[in-house]
Amino acid sequence: MREFQARTVPIYTFAAFNFSLPVSGKCLDMWLLPVTQFWVIWNGVLIVTAIIAIAAALVMRKEFDRKKEKVAYNNRLLELEAKALTSQMNPHFIYNSLSTVQHLIVLNEQQKAFDYISDFSLLMRQMLNNSRKSYVALEDEIDFLTRYLELERFRFSNSFEYEFQVEDAIKVHSHCIAPMLIQPILENAIKHGMGPKKEKGMLKIAFSFHKDILECTVDDNGAGWKKTRSATSALKHESTALNIIRERLNVIKSYDDNPGKLEIIDKASSGYNESGTLVRIFIPIINSL
Repeated sequence: MREFQARTVPIYTFAAFNFSLPVSGKCLDMWLLPVTQFWVIWNGVLIVTAIIAIAAALVMRKEFDRKKEKVAYNNRLLELEAKALTSQMNPHFIYNSLSTVQHLIVLNEQQKAFDYISDFSLLMRQMLNNSRKSYVALEDEIDFLTRYLELERFRFSNSFEYEFQVEDAIKVHSHCIAPMLIQPILENAIKHGMGPKKEKGMLKIAFSFHKDILECTVDDNGAGWKKTRSATSALKHESTALNIIRERLNVIKSYDDNPGKLEIIDKASSGYNESGTLVRIFIPIINSL
């Protein structure tokens, strides 16, 4: 048997050493590292791993911040788009309101025209304030709609009545919606729906709450949607306002990414026992901070 002599290495050295180990009649060379050098290498591996992990975390954080900025940019873009669509609707509303004053002057109703202009100026101030906001409290929007309906009742010599119904679960002072979505629907119902009828008109505006969506129904007993659309001038007038509403509802989304929508039902041809139009507006809603 081959003899071999072990070497003694001090514990403080960093040099590797080898020795031969007889296995099945052969000598196997072995390299050993001191304990101190092993921990130096292991610590180096840990440091390199930590550096790689920190670098990866910084890259991920930068990517997260970039996506966050992109989301904020898109939200801002949608907000500006909604405001732009609102500004398109305001001239349309102003034109129709001024035509009411013109109608009173033609009828030689100067005092009524003066009173109407005074009330209209208050409505205009509220409308301009709302148009600068992305969202308004439902309470403010109902107040605006009430003032508008009073002016229209004044114009049409109280030829129609109206009522608001608000579900108890709705907090009108804290639940907010986009402004100027409902008023064009009321305008169409009064001017083109109930206007041609000789009987007393009735307009019902109801609000109900479904998760983060506010459903507003506008129910009138007028001529009906199909008869209204048979007139060329009415068709053009309604199409402009309704297209803007649909565009805004597509832009404005709820927290669950649910866009709003608009449904128009002709009651006479949909199984109802009366004529008229039922409009359902599904509006994304938020809670004020």
